[in-house]
Amino acid sequence: MAAPTPLDIFDLRRTHFVLWAPHTAQSPSLVIARYNSDRPEGVEDPATHALHKEQEDVWLIKAESLGLQDGVYHYWFLINDTSAKHFGAMLVTDPLAYSVDYRNTKYPGGDMRNAQWRQPASLVMLRAGELLPCDPSGIEFTAGQIPSLESLPLNTQLVIYELPTSWSRAGQEPGDTQERDVGSFLDVRALLDEDVGGGNFQSVAEVRVGAHLLELGINALELLPPADAKARREWGYATANYFASDYDLGLPVQYQVSRALEDLGALVSTCHKNGIRFITDDVMAFGHDPYIHIAYQQFHIIPNAEPDNPDSYQSSRNNEKRDGWGGESWRYINPITTWGPLTGTTRSLSPAWEFHRLQLKRWMSDFHVDGLRLDSVNNIGNWDFIRRFTSDAHEHFRSRNSHPSTSERPDDRFLVIAEELAVPLDMIRSGTVDALWNETFQGLLRAAILGQSADDHTNFEWTVRKMIDCRHLGFTSSTQAVNYITSHDVAGYRKERLYDFLQRNGVFEKQQRTKLAFVCLLTAVGIPMIFAGEEFCDQMDRHDLEKNMGQEKQIDPVNFGRRDEPWRKDVFEHNRKLIALRKRSEALGVVDTEFIHVDFSNGRRILGWVRGNTSTHDVVVVVANFSEKDTTSGRYVFNNWPRTPEGKRWREVTSDRVVTADLVDREPLGPWQAKVYEMLTS
Repeated sequence: MAAPTPLDIFDLRRTHFVLWAPHTAQSPSLVIARYNSDRPEGVEDPATHALHKEQEDVWLIKAESLGLQDGVYHYWFLINDTSAKHFGAMLVTDPLAYSVDYRNTKYPGGDMRNAQWRQPASLVMLRAGELLPCDPSGIEFTAGQIPSLESLPLNTQLVIYELPTSWSRAGQEPGDTQERDVGSFLDVRALLDEDVGGGNFQSVAEVRVGAHLLELGINALELLPPADAKARREWGYATANYFASDYDLGLPVQYQVSRALEDLGALVSTCHKNGIRFITDDVMAFGHDPYIHIAYQQFHIIPNAEPDNPDSYQSSRNNEKRDGWGGESWRYINPITTWGPLTGTTRSLSPAWEFHRLQLKRWMSDFHVDGLRLDSVNNIGNWDFIRRFTSDAHEHFRSRNSHPSTSERPDDRFLVIAEELAVPLDMIRSGTVDALWNETFQGLLRAAILGQSADDHTNFEWTVRKMIDCRHLGFTSSTQAVNYITSHDVAGYRKERLYDFLQRNGVFEKQQRTKLAFVCLLTAVGIPMIFAGEEFCDQMDRHDLEKNMGQEKQIDPVNFGRRDEPWRKDVFEHNRKLIALRKRSEALGVVDTEFIHVDFSNGRRILGWVRGNTSTHDVVVVVANFSEKDTTSGRYVFNNWPRTPEGKRWREVTSDRVVTADLVDREPLGPWQAKVYEMLTS
């Protein structure tokens, strides 16, 4: 007998409703209907159709056989619950749905005794026998244009902006900190396009008018997970529908129904039009996905129930159990023989591996992702899987850039970044990921701008040296470490927004310390990342993060309305100049770093460093005063200033002025001030 013809899951889903349910006793059915808000169940005349088994563990039915008219349909799969909840027969979302709809509150068929486990409708457009991705609005989704390779910034030039898409806004009256709105894909796009007025934040001038992120000059936008999350009005780390863009983020106030696919696609296209790379967060340590009910044991694990299973333990964390943070941990060590959606053939595989490699292909193909941040990789706990995922991501990126018009490698414009706060450098050395969040940088910087040593074993000079040159921490290239002053994890010791950190440490003059911090961030070896709002020293409007175990950090607003306060506007302009330097200076994209000046005399803490190689680059020189001591009463001479070649001159970047020859290497510094000098061709 001839072997079955391989089934391509993406092609198959264009004509069939398909459910992959490996090694279960399911005999699933399709429940399909049109949406109708006037009906008690939210849909009209639902029809149930038994799926048939095509190959091992593959259940499907051809759309053309259902006798349906063309249009937009809601559908679910009727299955028997395999989770510990034991719901019995229930309706679940298609695990591969490109779009979902949460408008229904009641569902046809199935036993839904616990509202917490209700599943949104899967959504599809039927047209001439084809099943096409669309929004609940009925707008068909088409992938945007693939950006040319040379239009994307190199890894060495990146300045990443980390943005919680679902930011909220504080009240407008003094003392009113209640949540007012939640951001949307449309609001993010407004930060990049002055002709887009925004959605829920149309009343905020910085969103409605201008283009905040274009003004700032960042060239990589990292969205906290854009995939659909179970939790609403939060940051999206409770991913439920991995193939769908987030329903809530496509539903600003002026829409009647979500346009999540259309708006996310438009946002990505706007990024690429402006030479900005689009980086997504991916949550693969735990999920709230339909497979919890369809085939729990095949896809998920309860770590405490399997103490002898190595899959139950975190990596790099001293044998700690994996933490699902309210979701279900994915099972990564589970080879079974089943049909594989990636190859369309039956073979030995891990269902969780296959599922996540498949959702990666979806995002890389349809949204042209230019980088990935992998959330909580210690809770994934499986470096072999992460290594394969990283390899797949690079392969997808190379494939879409198989005929670049430049001689540069596609890999130079794509990164897979892991968040693991223990900073396990072996993940980089082993090729498991390309880069790591450099959590150590945050601690070093926050100590330095207080004039403190980072710990009992590091004196102040080495606090600064390790902060500026991450080779002292074990990194070996300028693209392996992602440095940040603040990240979205603003709960915990010395992790709050910079404004609040300074306030709690008795620093009431925030302007100069913030500028000093950004000079360090944007001239250090590594890739700088800016958490939304820090570029103008935003502050927390909810101050009980520790009391609430960090939960309220997800609804603490990014208040873009503060940007034009005079001192904050000055901070913004300072950082805008530094970001422009970071992008254009080859010296800041290499590891070469030399400390040329250290002065701890008379209570001073003044250091100077050179970035770049004087034989190959127009170098950048930084001088920084980490003390209250003022040297402005006279000329302060810096030692070992690099030679100024003939035809070259110096420009001080933060004040945007050319330095006259008599002042080179001998300008005064104020308290907590840093100056940045760029070598120019006369």
